[in-house]
Amino acid sequence: MPADYLLSVDLGTSHTVAVVVWPDGRTRPLLFDGSPVMPSAVFLDPAGTLHTGKDAERLALTAPERFEPNPKQRISDGTLLLGDREIPVTAAFAAILSRVARAAIESVGRLPDAVLTCPAAWSEQRRGALHDAAAQAGYRPVKILTEPVAAAHYYTSRLSHQVQAGQPLAVFDFGGGTLDIAVLERRPDGSFGVLADGGLPDLGGLDFDAALVAHIGETVKQREPEIWKRLENPNGASELRNRRELWEEVRGAKEMLSRSSVAPVTVPDMAQSLHLTRGELDQISRPLLSRAVGETQRVLALTGRRPEQLAGLFLVGGSSRMPMVSKMLHEGLGIAPTVLEQPELPVSEGAALALTATVPVTPPAAVTSPPANPTAPSLGLPPMTPASDETVLLRRNGGAPLPPPRRGTVHTARRVPPKWIAIGVAAVVLVAAVAIGAWWLLNPYKQRPFADALTEVAPATAISGELDDGVYEVRSRGDRSVFFYTTASDDESGQELHVRALSNETGDAVWSQDQVLEGDGWNNSYFLSDELLAFSQEVETGEYKFVFLDPGTGEVRNTQTSASRNAARSGDLLVIGPEADAGAGFKVFDGDGERVAEWTAGTEDATVADWSLNWVPEDIANPTEPSNGDGRLWAVTSDNVLHVYDAESGEVIVQREIETAEDLYYAWDGKLYVAADKETGYELNVYGLDDLKQLDSQFIESGDVGPADMTDCGEALVCVAEAVEDQTDVYHWRVYDADAEEIAHEFDDQEYGWIEPLGDRLLVEYYAGDSKRTQIYDKGFDTVNNSLEETFAPIDGGSALAWPARSTFGTVTGGVTGLGRDGSRAELSTDLELYACDATDTRLACILPDGLQVFSFRD
Repeated sequence: MPADYLLSVDLGTSHTVAVVVWPDGRTRPLLFDGSPVMPSAVFLDPAGTLHTGKDAERLALTAPERFEPNPKQRISDGTLLLGDREIPVTAAFAAILSRVARAAIESVGRLPDAVLTCPAAWSEQRRGALHDAAAQAGYRPVKILTEPVAAAHYYTSRLSHQVQAGQPLAVFDFGGGTLDIAVLERRPDGSFGVLADGGLPDLGGLDFDAALVAHIGETVKQREPEIWKRLENPNGASELRNRRELWEEVRGAKEMLSRSSVAPVTVPDMAQSLHLTRGELDQISRPLLSRAVGETQRVLALTGRRPEQLAGLFLVGGSSRMPMVSKMLHEGLGIAPTVLEQPELPVSEGAALALTATVPVTPPAAVTSPPANPTAPSLGLPPMTPASDETVLLRRNGGAPLPPPRRGTVHTARRVPPKWIAIGVAAVVLVAAVAIGAWWLLNPYKQRPFADALTEVAPATAISGELDDGVYEVRSRGDRSVFFYTTASDDESGQELHVRALSNETGDAVWSQDQVLEGDGWNNSYFLSDELLAFSQEVETGEYKFVFLDPGTGEVRNTQTSASRNAARSGDLLVIGPEADAGAGFKVFDGDGERVAEWTAGTEDATVADWSLNWVPEDIANPTEPSNGDGRLWAVTSDNVLHVYDAESGEVIVQREIETAEDLYYAWDGKLYVAADKETGYELNVYGLDDLKQLDSQFIESGDVGPADMTDCGEALVCVAEAVEDQTDVYHWRVYDADAEEIAHEFDDQEYGWIEPLGDRLLVEYYAGDSKRTQIYDKGFDTVNNSLEETFAPIDGGSALAWPARSTFGTVTGGVTGLGRDGSRAELSTDLELYACDATDTRLACILPDGLQVFSFRD
């Protein structure tokens, strides 16, 4: 087997993460006990064997004195006392790296060359300890890259954030034991150099755990002083075990409070559980996080740069998951941080991505065993951007790879609605203006039955080549489904994108189209209508190529280049709008890729702050085949002017000066809704899109909580989301009725996710403990049937479908469920393994391990 695989390992204080890079550039995280995140814990048994990860944590319950949960935190000590034996810290590191090595060998058949990561402030002596541990674990001489540099490469490559040469980027690495902060600068060759670094060696997730344990202890001490005495000063294995169980309980409660408002804590030997609230966590966390914010400000000041000059503030490390971290950094620095759902992962994969650039690494140290292969490969890894749908967006505050955006938004700089469903296309309601006698036949919201199970329309069409992680997407419409996936090209020149069309009626292949990757990566945006089929590619930094195919034959009709990736489909036209910092020009193309309009919004000095289309109720009865608006486009420019255009011609329909470009805008059914922050709440102002005359104004008392998003949720309904403090993608909602000109309902008694219409009813997501559920509401806002465990995508006016959401790392397995507007469920499949799917109102098209497949779930 050729020595061209690469193993990247981030051995952290609390957790270890490892990624294997395949020769063709695919990346896969190694799994340990089914998880990509392994505890960096060791346990020494009486026979002298070191156990690691969750095995070590389980064994710790039998003999806590033989357990060390955070060996990296003890590197300065040199040795660890485990039970009656003292071992070198490097032996603990070697045990963890050996566990990683075994998983890598199981995955690829051998131990690849490796790159390890370490904090920027680590001395050569500490880095030498990593080299020694790797040698003991059987690795060939490893390369070592600093964690902030690795994170920076993930930020620019995997997340596709633009950092220009000379721009600074701050990395806030908040792990279990320490806080490490670095400000880096992008060099002209694409590498990163550290301008300043710092941190707090005595502040990490463990310190929050300790503060919470002390807080719980005050209650236990009052109720059961003897129990607390034993927990505070344990004597013997049993009491040590109880103390560890308490810390695990508190840690679990802390993590639960990032999703819920209350979390139980079971105290050993106490009959009744205690509870922690999010308010208590915030109160305890604030003074600790104030130190973190202050240190971030100090490190940034060392560079002479201001917060607003940063290209981004990237949060990594497991402790960054706490919502209060982002909140206080935002308050203290005035910029919105980027944090992922699994902030433990970016450093490991970023280290592998960094090897595609010329970056300084620590050379292999002298080791006792001879090197088998002293040179780790430098692999050409194309950056993978997140999948998007017919609208391409900049990332929101969360920064994680965004799922396909809902139909209703093209925000170029600020707000991007969350997505809780795999299809990513929001629904709207078709006006049911039909005669009462023909109501059932013509009712666009009637419920249609599902089949008993998914049925294969035809045998799967084989995939050409081995599927990699670059692209796997599906777009279905009417009589065809179009599949996009990438493989390594046959001539070893890079990735190759395969586009395949299958008939939804017969499942047979209709046409195929292959394109070799020319630049930095596929931008993963796809546009499909009856006359338009296009996708985009980032050919180099800041330059995008839009490829137009013939929907009937797959032949390339045209290509166009743009400095912007922000685009939206309007009917059979593709509108490419400006980036927030790329000027103010709009370009419109037809299905042949020919330019039909071009114009500049505002003045030469004004940039476009936000833009989108006017979405229409007629689309809701056909959510899988929407028209995408009525051809009108609105844009807000930085000189506080609102413009409304005809998208096909570029002609100005109307324009007027507004209060501020920073307000929240949404166009629905010929009306423009503007949510404007005020001191004690916000105003919801409604204007006619034809003349921008004000139709209504509602002041909403919400305290310090302002509007976070808007979406359509009925024929005459627009829903306004208010973010729940210290939580991500959790909202309270106000439902505005344009016909009645009033707030018709408030969803504020629970923690809610997204809202969208199902015909003339609502699909409302809410959180129940750790799980997310869906509830249907009728027109009177009364609940319909029972709440549902899945998240559904509307497929017509009276039904919806749920299937496993696509994963960044390969296949996912789960059920496919149909849903009627009356709340009835149809279990169509229980164990479908897939890469990605899309649906029409009768077909589900998927990329499976066996190939491309079209399923039928109703006639």
